[in-house]
Amino acid sequence: MLKIVRSLFMILIITILTACNNNNQEKPENKKVEESQKSNEDVIESNPIENSKIIREITPELVKDIKKILIDDASKLWPSFNNKDKQILLLNPSNKMAYLINNQKTDIGSKDEVIEYSTDSIKDTQLLVNPFQLTTFNDHPTYVFNLEFASDLIAGADEEAYEIVFKFIIHEGIHILLQTGDSVEGLGTRAETYPEDTDSRYYRNEMYQYLKEAVESKTQDEKIDQIQKAVYFYELYLKSNKKNQEQDGYDNIEGMATYLESKAYQMIKHPDASAKELNELTAQNIIDNFIAADQGQEEVLLMKGREFYDIGALAIASAVDMQLNEKTILTASPLGLLDSEFGSKKAESHENIKKANQDYYNAYNNELKSYVEDIASKQKNEQFEAIRIPVTIQNSSATFESMIVEYQYKGNPAEIQTTTREIILPDTRIKLNKMKSLFIEAPMESLEDPTKMDPNTLMGYTIVFVPKKDIEFSQDKQLLTIQRDDLLIFDAKYEEKDGEYQILMN
Repeated sequence: MLKIVRSLFMILIITILTACNNNNQEKPENKKVEESQKSNEDVIESNPIENSKIIREITPELVKDIKKILIDDASKLWPSFNNKDKQILLLNPSNKMAYLINNQKTDIGSKDEVIEYSTDSIKDTQLLVNPFQLTTFNDHPTYVFNLEFASDLIAGADEEAYEIVFKFIIHEGIHILLQTGDSVEGLGTRAETYPEDTDSRYYRNEMYQYLKEAVESKTQDEKIDQIQKAVYFYELYLKSNKKNQEQDGYDNIEGMATYLESKAYQMIKHPDASAKELNELTAQNIIDNFIAADQGQEEVLLMKGREFYDIGALAIASAVDMQLNEKTILTASPLGLLDSEFGSKKAESHENIKKANQDYYNAYNNELKSYVEDIASKQKNEQFEAIRIPVTIQNSSATFESMIVEYQYKGNPAEIQTTTREIILPDTRIKLNKMKSLFIEAPMESLEDPTKMDPNTLMGYTIVFVPKKDIEFSQDKQLLTIQRDDLLIFDAKYEEKDGEYQILMN
């Protein structure tokens, strides 16, 4: 069984970034640069009051359509998908509403129906603060999704908001309800590596272009020809960097969720479409959602954070179109599967892609360099202190404002992050507001039953570097307080250890 909690944490990182980028799909006049170089504040013009109203208005339709897709027509979405014994709980705490879809507890209402709740009646308050999870609710396995986390990602018309939220729910539902096994184990980190491997990014963009051309080809021979050319660059990609081999499985994990979120949306929009038509509509929807990283230039490059999603999804669309084995598609590396089925053929470069890629990633590496050097300088500066804060399952939710970059901290692998995060500890609450920090994972064992996870399980540590002058201590030196625009800590218990102020959990 995969490490559910850590997987969901990684998925949440990418989902938030992805949803933010999707937010501007249909606004060509509102040009955006790659997510790693622009903060969410810049990307999203979000009105919380208006968004809450939109969520409230679209929730009845969401409830109806989520039931149809994830319960009633789950096997049409994917043949092995069956959730008849699962419940889905959509929460909207700000409006104090909850909807239990496919109720399995007959003493509270009709079996398999939708039960409307007030969130005030839900005793497990952790359900109200986590974005999504698989848990036990009313003694039955339940996929819980908190709509408030989706409301931060929408802007614009109700129809656009509906598509974003609907796909978000389906995407995470695929991860939680369909993708099981050990597919996430052993995969490399999704964090950036400095310097970025420009060749790998070029190969990925060529793969996407040829997969796109395969989808748009009219005959089977043409499709196979384009697939083989995509595979040619896939083979170069695997050989060029060990990390690429380690991450190969993410094309399946995120590609399948992306493919099926798009297919689900097409099932709602085109209820009478045949299986072949649905696949064509799905592939086109994925292509239509493309957002160029190199805005204002060639506009041909994938956003790096979208590669697993878009390349994996188009490769899966080709595998489905070529009627490959459904069980294999569900679990295999999509490009690896196409490679084993069709082989490769030497392909010509797209010169505009090659030049755009070189120009873009030269500038990108300069951004990465400044990002890494900033945290390194604070670590070495005697005027700064390191504050280590424990992060548990129940306080792990965060929004990520900028790029996530690999880093070595005292010989241990870490990630540089810029996050907005609230960390709730027994005696205090800690608030990070768009603050650059390090995150170090703690060892975690596999969970055989993800519905019975301990919310106090330690996931890792957030380490922030704060000027000494901003740290206040209680008179007896037992408590620590920091009051800054980017960090709030009030009367936290701590100990000095290994050159850090380490915040205690108890």
